[in-house]
Amino acid sequence: MVPGTPRSLLFVPAGDERLLAKAQLRGADGLILDLEDAVPPSGKAAARRALPGHVDRLAGANQYVVVRTGSVREEWERDLRAALRPGLRAVMLPKTERPEQLSDLSSFIGELERQRGLPVGAVGMIALIESPAALFALPALAAADRVCALAFGSEDFALALGVAPTPSALTEPCRWIALAASAAGIGSFALPYSLAVLDRPDELTDAARQARALGVTGALCVHPRQVAAVHAAWAPEAAEIAWARRVSAAWDSAGSGGAPPGAIRVDGRMVDAPVLRRARDLLSSAPAGEHPDDTAPGGPR
Repeated sequence: MVPGTPRSLLFVPAGDERLLAKAQLRGADGLILDLEDAVPPSGKAAARRALPGHVDRLAGANQYVVVRTGSVREEWERDLRAALRPGLRAVMLPKTERPEQLSDLSSFIGELERQRGLPVGAVGMIALIESPAALFALPALAAADRVCALAFGSEDFALALGVAPTPSALTEPCRWIALAASAAGIGSFALPYSLAVLDRPDELTDAARQARALGVTGALCVHPRQVAAVHAAWAPEAAEIAWARRVSAAWDSAGSGGAPPGAIRVDGRMVDAPVLRRARDLLSSAPAGEHPDDTAPGGPR
């Protein structure tokens, strides 16, 4: 996982005062204040007027705050004038397909930062991938200035492809997103699953574990009940942590005589520097105070 990248980002309608008031209690690592799909055209002006107060309150509570804007320039300029202020971590741009879209957005954010005396470059951007065309621009999108993550809109993507949002249709796009994000050193939020399904947490956790196995670093959530399932998928399992402890201890023991080993054997498998790094990354991501039995069988699956 990219350091500092949230595991979960929960959408909250930017025009719903009741939900916004409770948003920080939902357990998500970050919140997306949604000015696009979640706010009808008749409510956008009021949502924009209230947005500065919501950003200030949530950022003051140490929330990772993202705002999803409209997809076209006329919309996102108005949205950003309301949203851009201290504490805003990132802007999510829907329907991203071309690096020029991100360049235009970045330039406008920079103008507002300078006008408002904010550190230039402090606000990141999340490119929301919602079409097959966007897949073929992923390297350029991931490398664009300010982009801190790629995200996957599974429902819109499936609609554009003309298929149902099933794991078989969505796994390969998730893989592409994970690869492009990893190559650029940024985060990724993608699930091979329909977020519209709200009553099957076990299926969601399985899909999130599959995404994690592909190299995805987190997931978007559209309902609070999805957050726990996502977090469960990105938490190392006891067997994984036990394996990582054995690897780390064996490596330290092998190097106790002086020169570090080039490779060792643990549980019948070769362990070299990349495997050691993976083990220690797992340990660093384990919940504080977790001490599984080091003799537990198994390892990363």
